[in-house]
Amino acid sequence: MGSDRLTDPEPAAAVDLVGDAFRDNAMFTIEADCEVEYDGRTSGYLGPGERLLVGKGDGTFLVHQPTGHKPVNWMPGGGTISASVSDGDLVVVARRVNPRERVEVRATDVHGITRFDAHDAAEYRESGTEAEMHQYIEAHPDELETGLRIVEHERETKYGFIDFFATDADGTPVVVEVKRVQATLNHFDQLKRYVSLYEETNSEVRGMLVAPAASDRVKRALRDADLEFVRLAEFETEAAPTKATLSDF
Repeated sequence: MGSDRLTDPEPAAAVDLVGDAFRDNAMFTIEADCEVEYDGRTSGYLGPGERLLVGKGDGTFLVHQPTGHKPVNWMPGGGTISASVSDGDLVVVARRVNPRERVEVRATDVHGITRFDAHDAAEYRESGTEAEMHQYIEAHPDELETGLRIVEHERETKYGFIDFFATDADGTPVVVEVKRVQATLNHFDQLKRYVSLYEETNSEVRGMLVAPAASDRVKRALRDADLEFVRLAEFETEAAPTKATLSDF
């Protein structure tokens, strides 16, 4: 592992660093005043601004603005990254052939550029997944409700697999649907369909939606349908956000 850093470099020096880094499969970052053009499946232009550019040896290229976690422009791996000098400016181009697309950054002022020879063979292992939630509930059904007993895990129905079919302390059937993300109205509809399968033979059947969180609108929908929401606090701090629509709030 090693790194090289140039502060306020001349464009020619920045070109050399970018070229060497890509050839050697190293990462590089550039802090610069720049504008960005994209041409490919669509076309786009980003006017002048101060941004962070990130390039990787596999051809991945990202343009970050000062706020937000997502790049405003990017190129996935599988292509090439090159640099040149044009009219005194540093020009960095990331391109790939299939599909044919191109991101071009013209940097009018380069504040700094860093090469980072990184080595990383570690595999990311996610904790707090939905499968782990299922395991936790099987081992601790009382966390959902005192006296709850799991009868079957992933029971198949015509609408899909019910996460848990259970009974409460009085022996009443309980359909349990588990979500790792914040509960949405789509999840509510899913639970309602599952419960409807059993209401034909037992009007006392209960439905329970388990998730780290739910909006007030989802909770109201559950209450209005005589269904229940259970917040599983054990997984709340690691809860993954969900792509919700405006109707979920």
